Amino acid sequence: MKLLRDIQTRHMLTVSPKDTLHHVARMMSDRDVGSAVVVDSEKVAGIVTERDLLRAAGTGLDFESTKVADVMTTDVVAGEPGWDVLRAVRTMTDGGFRHLLVVDADDDPVGIVSVRDLMQTMVTMVQDRTPDSA
Repeated sequence: MKLLRDIQTRHMLTVSPKDTLHHVARMMSDRDVGSAVVVDSEKVAGIVTERDLLRAAGTGLDFESTKVADVMTTDVVAGEPGWDVLRAVRTMTDGGFRHLLVVDADDDPVGIVSVRDLMQTMVTMVQDRTPDSA
């Protein structure tokens, strides 16, 4: 069974709670990622996702002046590098989110896993177990 440490993205996009939504949306677009870890004073303060940005746009918030702190999720659920992919899927399904921060024993972020990462891994696992039909 694959573990989060095997599939996590180690180069996470990190932003400040003081950054504007416009700045973060541009950075996420440039890096082709769906989330950014919000760091304040070298500690995780939250996470901001595509979904947060869509909600902000839908409610008419001004992306030039609204700060990440105003829309980010602060009660971040995190996984551990030793979790298997099924535990991560269950956690994300139960919590209703699409990005799972991965933290070490000191609660420092070491990676992030998306639903896409998990789906690709699970497809590979199924293909590896399915004999080729000839």
